[in-house]
Amino acid sequence: MTATPERTDGRRLRPRIWIGLVALVVYILFAAGLGNVLGGLAGDDATAEFALSHLIPLPIAIGLALLFVRWAGWWGPVWRETPTVRLNPRRWWLVSIPMFALLIPLGQVFTTPWADRAVSFILIVAVGTLLVGLGEELVCRGILLVSVRERHGEFVTLLVTAVAFALAHVYSSIWHRLPPAAIAFQVSFLALSGITFYWVRRVSGRLWVAVLIHAFTDFVLYVGAEAGNPAEALPEASSDPGNPVSAIAQILLMAVVLASVVSVIREDLRTRRAARSV
Repeated sequence: MTATPERTDGRRLRPRIWIGLVALVVYILFAAGLGNVLGGLAGDDATAEFALSHLIPLPIAIGLALLFVRWAGWWGPVWRETPTVRLNPRRWWLVSIPMFALLIPLGQVFTTPWADRAVSFILIVAVGTLLVGLGEELVCRGILLVSVRERHGEFVTLLVTAVAFALAHVYSSIWHRLPPAAIAFQVSFLALSGITFYWVRRVSGRLWVAVLIHAFTDFVLYVGAEAGNPAEALPEASSDPGNPVSAIAQILLMAVVLASVVSVIREDLRTRRAARSV
C-alpha cells in the first residue's frame, strides 16, 4: 500500500513534475544565486557572510513557496500524509531512519567547539539553518514530492526528490570553486540525506519533523565548521565524524537506507498488484 495524502480535494492546480522542478529552480535562484552574491559582499567575515546569504534571500523564497502552496490548494498534501506505521504492512523498522538521522548531529554536538564560537554567530546560524530546513524541505519534500507522486510510484518519488535535492547544492559548490572530487562526494552525501529526509517525512507523516531534523543537522555542521556558506559546511571525503555515536549512527543509517530502497520498490509492486486486482 503506497503513501496517500490525507487531503486531495480543493486543488486549484493539478500537480505535475515540471511544476515541482520549476519551484526548485526558483528556490535555487534565491537561496544559491542571490544568496551567494550577497554573501560575497561580506569578505572574510563568516558571520556576515552567513547572515547576508541566508537571512535576506531565504525568507523571500520561502514566502513565495508558501503563497504558491496555498494558492494551488496543495496545503494538506505538502504538509502531511499517512505515516508509514499506519499503512499495511506497517514496517516499524523504518522508524529507525529518523532516529539515526537525529543521533548523528546529537553525537556531533559533544565534539563541536561551542566555546570558540561567538554567541552572535551561533544565534544567526540557528535562525538561518531553521530557514534552510524549512525552505529545502518545503520545496523538495513538499512541492516536488507532491508533484512527482501525482503520477508516479514511491520509488520514482524517492529517487527524483533525492537526486534533485543533491544537485540543487552543486551551484553553490561550483560558485565557491570546490574541486570536482569534493563536489562529487557532496552530491553522494546529499543524495543519501535526501533519501533520509524522504523517510523522515513518510515515517512521521508530517513535513515539519523533517524540517526540524534538517535544520538541527545543518546547525551543527555550520557551527562545527564555522562556515559562512553551504559549500564550506558540507562534509568532504576526508571528514571525521568526530564522535563514535555519530560514526555508528552513520553506518547504521546507510544500511537501513539501502534496505528502505528495496522496501519502497516492493511497496510499488504491491500497489500495482492491488490496482490490477480491482
